[in-house]
Amino acid sequence: MRLLLASLLIAGGLSAADVKYDGARVPYESYGKGKDATVFIHGWTCDLTFWRGQSPVYQKQRSLLVDLPGHGLSEKPEVAYTEERFARAIEATMRDAGVERAIVVGHSMGGTVALEFLRLFPAKTKAIVFVDAYVPFAPKDQAEQAAQKARMDPFIRSFLAPNYKETASKMVESMFSEKTTPAQREEIRSKMLATPQHVMASAMEGMFALEPIKPGETYGVPAMAIKAGPADQGRAEADLRKVFPKLKYDGWPGSGHFLMMESPERFNLSLTEFLAGLK
Repeated sequence: MRLLLASLLIAGGLSAADVKYDGARVPYESYGKGKDATVFIHGWTCDLTFWRGQSPVYQKQRSLLVDLPGHGLSEKPEVAYTEERFARAIEATMRDAGVERAIVVGHSMGGTVALEFLRLFPAKTKAIVFVDAYVPFAPKDQAEQAAQKARMDPFIRSFLAPNYKETASKMVESMFSEKTTPAQREEIRSKMLATPQHVMASAMEGMFALEPIKPGETYGVPAMAIKAGPADQGRAEADLRKVFPKLKYDGWPGSGHFLMMESPERFNLSLTEFLAGLK
């Protein structure tokens, strides 16, 4: 199906390719030409097809869509799926595609990958976009750190249990909203739950093992955050703004986790306006 879709998108400037990273194949789609590109990074147990609603954006400019290691059509060896592995695979893809700087657009876990990419390759990061992403902040004290560990350790271990798909299924269901159509729910469920257990567990562990943002850690790159959830998001915005002074924040109360799929026109407009401001 992916190959058929690729052939249909040739007219849109698609070039399908793959790159070897640490001995494993990582496929990607490349659109347009140029040294700067918008790089779309999917979330935990997802793949690049979760960005299909953004085709009006990525088909009109230099863009890369990547299947992260262990996800989608990428090879899935028994290795540690850390944020560093993902970020370095993105950089390897950029080099293979002839891209020097990226506007990294990360959904969910893709946001932590984007943050790690920024940390590892600041000169290659033109801007960053967090799409309902997890951005880790350092706990305020040891008590909060202990509480986080007590809460997260059993959750992470649950993905190593024989009934891990039950845990994953409940987690996926919690990400939907009234705006998530039945067809979208089925597509999301089937693709995420098809991810091998060793990838699912390791990627979850790697996401929460990422070094949190520390007080005083700041970046001067332009940034945007689109956040689903409750209407009162003042703290989330304030925390991000300390790290990214050039932040555009867009809260979407009532939307689900996959907001770029639920409301593609609205999302594409926000992203297009942000990208236009970088030129």
